[in-house]
Amino acid sequence: MVDARKPSKALGWLSLSLLVLAALAVVVPVTRFAVASGDKGVALGEGPSKVQAPGGRTWGIYFNDPDNSGYSESCNATDSKGQAITLRDPGMTVTSSDTEMLDHVFTTPADGRFTIECDAQRASARVGPVGRFPEVAIGLALAALLGLGGLVAGSIWLTRRSSTVAAAVV
Repeated sequence: MVDARKPSKALGWLSLSLLVLAALAVVVPVTRFAVASGDKGVALGEGPSKVQAPGGRTWGIYFNDPDNSGYSESCNATDSKGQAITLRDPGMTVTSSDTEMLDHVFTTPADGRFTIECDAQRASARVGPVGRFPEVAIGLALAALLGLGGLVAGSIWLTRRSSTVAAAVV
């Protein structure tokens, strides 16, 4: 008697689903990072600058030192009620320019309105959204795991399917 196992459609769908989720795990954070990196934000001039931005987002203060000679800076930010906004060290960042540095990050107030003032010697300053590199790294790791699971499930499905076809031919 020949063991003609029935190919499992569920295993094929599981494989396909895992591979689609793996693709999404990469595409979503990379797209968000690219959109944030492409937004040039608001240039800061002399004196305080009032800014309207999306509320509750991570924004940063970027300094552009065109000749890479070094610069000094000091900044402070307040919300629409005059409360100080905490400026943090960005940790690991990726910028799209050799002369631009992200020096501070902060969370925009809930209403999105804030005033920022930077005194930068030998550099121009701007505020804008920050692409989150850890999200991209987590997305890549998750995509690797989901993709591996999808490949294993797909291999098992194909193996079972080909053995079923061979058994039916005999």
